[in-house]
Amino acid sequence: MKKSVVKGSFVLIVSGLVCKLLGALFRLPLTNILGIEGIGIFQMVMAVYSFALVFTSGGISSVLSKYVSQARARSDYAKVSSLFKTALSYAILLGIIAGGILFVLAVPISKAQGIAQAIDSYRIMILLIPFGGVVATMRGIFQGYENMTPTAVSQIIEQSFKFALGLFFAQMFSSSSLKSGVLGAFLGVCSGEVIAIGYLAIYMKIKSHFASEKQKFSSSTFIKAVVPLSIGASVLPLSSAVDSFIVVSRLKMAGIEQTVATSLFGVQAGIVGAILNFPLILSTSLSVAILPSISYLDAKLSQDAERSISQALKILWFVLLPLSVGIACICKPLYALVYPSLDSHMLSVAVNLTYLGVISTIITALTQFFVTLLQAKGEWTYIMVSYFLGGIVKVVCVAILCAVPSVNIFGVTLGNIALSSIVCILALIKNKRKISVHVFDLALPLLSSFAMALVLNLFNMHFQLSLLLQIVFSVLLGALVYLFFTLPILAGIFKEFFAKKIEGGKNEQNSTN
Repeated sequence: MKKSVVKGSFVLIVSGLVCKLLGALFRLPLTNILGIEGIGIFQMVMAVYSFALVFTSGGISSVLSKYVSQARARSDYAKVSSLFKTALSYAILLGIIAGGILFVLAVPISKAQGIAQAIDSYRIMILLIPFGGVVATMRGIFQGYENMTPTAVSQIIEQSFKFALGLFFAQMFSSSSLKSGVLGAFLGVCSGEVIAIGYLAIYMKIKSHFASEKQKFSSSTFIKAVVPLSIGASVLPLSSAVDSFIVVSRLKMAGIEQTVATSLFGVQAGIVGAILNFPLILSTSLSVAILPSISYLDAKLSQDAERSISQALKILWFVLLPLSVGIACICKPLYALVYPSLDSHMLSVAVNLTYLGVISTIITALTQFFVTLLQAKGEWTYIMVSYFLGGIVKVVCVAILCAVPSVNIFGVTLGNIALSSIVCILALIKNKRKISVHVFDLALPLLSSFAMALVLNLFNMHFQLSLLLQIVFSVLLGALVYLFFTLPILAGIFKEFFAKKIEGGKNEQNSTN
């Protein structure tokens, strides 16, 4: 794997962990400020916002990453400036249109969701969505140069100010009403985006890679790529937005009261969803880092792309499994520690949702990886169709299963599994690249994760410590067990790494001589 991919993945993983940690910490005091019902309302609005943001700008970073890296490979640097202007105009225009629609339809949307307290929060989207598009455009340019530092730093800046100002405004405004408290949280989100734009603009000004604009990048080429990719990428947040409209009503059909149904949705989306997103940091970071590298190698007609892909998949599988299974093993004491306001019933629901959600997380991570390979090949329309089919199946599953009393909120997780499975299978069918990963490298991490889960289960059954110590010792014990059983793979990775380092040193010495 190229050094830039390893470095870029590491930088994004670190920033992703920091951001997810801040996001999880954000929800903890925010839940205490707004209450379970308030966090449910916040998540419902956030679901619609996430869909609108991804729909308007979800494909911009990936498309820019691909085309900028290809321009570098062909030394067409003059096209980058034109490409940036095209993407920025597209993001701002579409963002204003989408934000304006939500502003105008704030009342009917809130009524359809059954949350009249969200009207003002929807009206602020007229600022939030265009700002998000600008951020995506700037990050995409840097990613095309395989420079992940601006993306990573801007993510931390954005999340930090969202954390600080979101809680500040929520606390300040919640004294008047729940409606104002939720609005305050979104004011924090807006502030974080503005400050992130400021940082990226300064960084771009200081370290601009743009050449004089002698060649124009075709706007139609950009639009033909970004539109289907954005539509495909928006299926996931769209399905979450649909959940916010139908889940509570379907749960009521299952005999669950309105307030309890809203709280269940808050647990599923705001609490369980937050912790299950941690393993996806790995797959997201690896996908973002490897896309420009593969596109660059393809443009150079190099044969190293397939080898880089195989190594990346091996690393993804090796780290993804213990992270996902480990979260399931420590989720009960973790939820009890972080969310002390959860009653025993909601805690039990959260734990069981996590057990089932781990399956969805693993499949989703693999889906992200294989979809990235299709992006590098420019299969924009196929990606869109795949996500569209998966999204339809998910919505049907949620609508049917959530109304079944014995399934209720678990229908959302089952729908997520169906969506990610369909997209993953379709991506594998379309992928024509040769990926060489030995069966041993797939089987051993899987078996080792099961062994880790068994050991942790026995530990938690026979040792009852304080919640914090229970979590710390579980993490340490799980890591030791997994690393012990996967020593052969670790030895192979280190052997390959040092062999390449020695070979590189010899080549450098020969070139000097």
